[in-house]
Amino acid sequence: MKRFAVLFALCLGCLLGYAQDDSRVLMTVGNETITVGDFVKAYQKNNLLSEATMDDLREYRELFINYRLKVQEAEAMKLDTSASFIAELGSYESQSAQPYLVDSHVSEELVEEAYERSKSQVRASHILIRCNPAASPKDTLAAYQKIMGIRDLIVNGLDFNEAAALYSEDESAREYNNPQNNTHHYGNKGELGYFSIFEMIYPFETAAFNTPVGSVSMPFRTQFGYHLVYVQDKIPAIGRIWVSQIFVADSTALSGKVRPDIMDRLNDIQAAYNQGVPFDTIAKLYSDDQATKNNGGHMEPFGPSRRPGNYVSAAINARKGAMTAAVPTTIGWHFLRCDSISRATVNEESRYMLKQRLTRDARALKSKEALVERLKKEYNYEESGKAKAFKFLGKHVDANYFQSSDNDIVSIKGIDKLKPICTFADENLTVQEFAKYISRYQGVKLNGTVTDFMEQIYPNFVSENILQYERKHLKEKYPEFRDLVNEFHDGILLYEINTQKVWGAAIQDSVGLEKFYERIKTSFPNDDPDAVTPYKPMSEVRALVITRYQDYLEQEWVKELRAKYAVKVDENVFSSILKR
Repeated sequence: MKRFAVLFALCLGCLLGYAQDDSRVLMTVGNETITVGDFVKAYQKNNLLSEATMDDLREYRELFINYRLKVQEAEAMKLDTSASFIAELGSYESQSAQPYLVDSHVSEELVEEAYERSKSQVRASHILIRCNPAASPKDTLAAYQKIMGIRDLIVNGLDFNEAAALYSEDESAREYNNPQNNTHHYGNKGELGYFSIFEMIYPFETAAFNTPVGSVSMPFRTQFGYHLVYVQDKIPAIGRIWVSQIFVADSTALSGKVRPDIMDRLNDIQAAYNQGVPFDTIAKLYSDDQATKNNGGHMEPFGPSRRPGNYVSAAINARKGAMTAAVPTTIGWHFLRCDSISRATVNEESRYMLKQRLTRDARALKSKEALVERLKKEYNYEESGKAKAFKFLGKHVDANYFQSSDNDIVSIKGIDKLKPICTFADENLTVQEFAKYISRYQGVKLNGTVTDFMEQIYPNFVSENILQYERKHLKEKYPEFRDLVNEFHDGILLYEINTQKVWGAAIQDSVGLEKFYERIKTSFPNDDPDAVTPYKPMSEVRALVITRYQDYLEQEWVKELRAKYAVKVDENVFSSILKR
């Protein structure tokens, strides 16, 4: 970002625009023709024309001419052909293109949705029935019917968490023994705890936030399969929670049974608290948490998603300063005292941060999908060749192809004779191009027929090609994008040539710097009466000398450029600018 800022500072606010709001020729600079519209647009990037005087415009005109001369010289030196220049411009252009490759309306809706969701945190449980994204229609229907059957049981009275333990295909829901370390794990019965935006995949987050507290969602699908979500709680967003705890270690706390010795300790802790013994003293006497027992049980602050749901719920619902009942977790029992809660900050700055994060989140695909649908209409997309292409490929490509490394499906006999699989704008996507796209997936294990798999990946093939086409034509469709890329182009060149001719030269030319110091050393009188010379030595004023040497080098360089490239200004046209 610093380099980006420098580029624009170097441009002196005069980055050249190309809108022809006034096409009269104002000047020629070398081989470049500048119109009134070009100059005015450049001026108004950082100045108000309505407040300008003729002296202001003349001063700016000289800077503008110098700027254009430097860019032309950089191009003459072929600085714009270097690999580093091409890579840097490509990076800027790619970043600048992103806002044009999404549907802005959908993007704003997603930002607003995320902003509203960020104000809350949800506690939920889920049940999963696995279904591969590429599953056949038959297997997909079977998975859906299975999860609907489970939902019917819950609606008719079966406890959701018990249903999760019985039926969920998320293995963490049930008890199991880990053979690697011979430890026993109690299932979470589908419990996910508290979470907010970006902490779950988008379809899951949406279902959780759209389901009322105390309700079970309808089945919804993600990349993992079909889910049901049960929303237990929804709270205003919390940033951090500060608690103190008295901990009793017990790996069987979630078993539903309490060993007599553990029960005795829990009862002793509760009795001591009821008798008025301070929480800090009880922690020191009874807590198994060696890290906190001697400091009153004070824990490091944590976010709601960092602790089990029942732990967080007990803490945030506790009466201020009071000790909760014992809360069971996978490691033992926790008596909690909530010391403080900080609410999450949700403001315009957080809205901006959400907008930036959304561009890296899977939900951004919704915005791209909306753009693709719009572009299909704009570019008259049609796929009349798709059915025949699928029939041809389904006949010649079998499931074994995806486990092979040497089958060439792009050169199948007759494939080049087929009608394009789809067309849009002036593009004709061939069946060979789709076959090449299919070849990316060699190594994938199919859960269905080849035709099913082609149906699954075909929309991505179309989307990828339409967006590539749009990206290539952005400069034609959007003059403001073209102007921005041109600004980057010229700004990078200016930075590079200034570095070579002025900044770097002043630092590296030690001989020239010494000679220049000798010319201007009278500007640095020595205040020390005992000094050997009446002037400050170079070592004391080096930074100032370098700055002035850079100014001198630039002035001399501009003189050379003015002599090398002809500059002609139509004074009559220039004088008319203030009459606009």
